[in-house]
Formats: sequence, structure tokens, C-alpha cells
Amino acid sequence: MTAPHRSLASVYLASVLLAACSAQVSGGGSGSGGSTGAGAGTSGQGAAGTSGAAGTRATTGAAGNVGTTGAAGTAGPAGTAGTTGVAGTTGAAGTGGATDAGVPVDLTGRKALLLVDSPSSPSDGETILQEVLSERGMVVTIGASTGPASLATGQNVIVVSDSAGAGDFVPVFGTAAVPMIVFGNSAFQTLGWTASSSGKGTVDSTTSVTMLGATTSLASDLVAGSSFTMILASQSTSLYWGTPGGNPIAVTAIMGSATELIDFAYEAGTATATGTAPARRVGLGWKTNAIQNLTINGFKLFSAALDWAAGSN
Repeated sequence: MTAPHRSLASVYLASVLLAACSAQVSGGGSGSGGSTGAGAGTSGQGAAGTSGAAGTRATTGAAGNVGTTGAAGTAGPAGTAGTTGVAGTTGAAGTGGATDAGVPVDLTGRKALLLVDSPSSPSDGETILQEVLSERGMVVTIGASTGPASLATGQNVIVVSDSAGAGDFVPVFGTAAVPMIVFGNSAFQTLGWTASSSGKGTVDSTTSVTMLGATTSLASDLVAGSSFTMILASQSTSLYWGTPGGNPIAVTAIMGSATELIDFAYEAGTATATGTAPARRVGLGWKTNAIQNLTINGFKLFSAALDWAAGSN
């Protein structure tokens, strides 16, 4: 008899036990003594047990259905580009030229008319002034303060020495539409820069001056409010101040007296004390013989005045 659905381990154990029993079955008994038995007894053999049937293999489950792929999402609309900003307006250039403070203008090839009392025998200061202008690359013509007026034609600047008499050069060159630099203050009233003779004066050259304005290139790289001497102590001379009317550009003044200007200017077309400046004008309150004894700051202001006047046309 077989037992249904036995495990493989049970079948294996039954087989082992059955084999062991088979090995222990004895042969038939011997004949009794006396006559020898007719033959050897037939060996008995036990019947082998029937093997159990193998279990039925389970059926493999069916594979699950593949899921359907979801539909792709709809792309969102593109964002609207922002409006381009409006560019800022460029600021207007400051008055006094477009040069950087303290950086000299290239005056190479520019023409300067140096007016003196005696062109055939200029003073030491006038000779040094001519050399300074030439070292800046300028073409210098020395002319008489009495003219003629045609000397100013084609010039970039007129430089007037203090030796040139106001009664000589002002009637001839005073209205010239050419920038002008004037040394000393003897011609300030005649030029119409001061209203009267009381609008000018002198002080010792050891007197300190103060920077009033630093908004134009006339100030070089000097700071408003700073004070210094204009001329070295080794030379005994004077400073010549003026109190210009109209709308002047105030650069430096006697320290403690802001109306007594040592360095000032007029832009072309601006009001003077008695009229209008026909071109740029600069008043410098020292004489030409002091130019070789200017302090560093004094020479900076002279160079800035030259750049502002000669470099403007």
C-alpha cells in the first residue's frame, strides 16, 4: 500500500529501512541429522516495498499584465520676457575742460603770442616764460604790446607779461577772441575785470593763499580749503590780488580774505565787471620774474591755467 503525497525525505527513509530488512532474511533450515538432506533448502527472499508515487509539480502562476504607460504631461506656456530698461542719461561735462585733474594737456604745436614791452630785449622772467612754453611743445612768438592786432591771428593763446602796459595792449588785443593769460594786476581795471582801482592790491609773497574752488581743471589736483605759499621764500617779491566783478571762476585767494583773488578766470561769454569775456581769460597775481621761483603748488596752478586757456581751442 502506498501513502499518497509522501515527501521525498519520507520515501528516502522507507527505502533505507526496506533495504535493511532485506539484508536480515535467513536461509531455509538444515535437514535433521541422520540422512543427509536431499538438497539445500531454497533461500527465502522478502518482496521489496513499492516506492511511493512522486508528488505532482505545482503549476507556475501566470505572469501579471504589464501596466499601461501614463500619458506625458502637457508642457506649460513659455514665460513673457521682461521689458528692457531705459538707459540712463549721460551727465553733462563740467565747466573748465575735459581733462583729468593734474594731468597736463598735450600742447605740442599750439601757438602762443607772448606780449612784452620790448621784444628785442626781454627780461629774464620773460625769457624763462618763453622757454617754459617751448618746453610744452608750443610755438612761441614774442610780440610788442602795441601790436599790430594781426599778431593774434592763428594764435591759441595770448600771454601778457606784466611789462606790457595796459594802455598799450588792451586797446589792441583786449577784445581779441583768443584765450588770454595776464600776469600782475595793473591791467585788471582797464580790461574791465575790476570795477575800480580799489579792486586790486598787493601783499608780501610770503603770505599764504587758500584754494577756493576745485571744480574745474584750473585747480589742478589741489583740494579746496588747502593753504600754501605761492612763491619760494628765497625770492622777495609781492603777490598781486584783484577783486573781479561779474561771474569769475575763483581759484585761489589771500588766506583769510576770500574776495582778494590771486588766481581767477572767466569762461568765454560770461560777465566781467563791465562787459563780457570775448574768450577765456585768466588773471595770475604774480609777475613774470617770479615764475622761476614758484612753489610746486604755484607752478601747478600756472600749468593748469595754461592748459585751460591754450588747450581750449
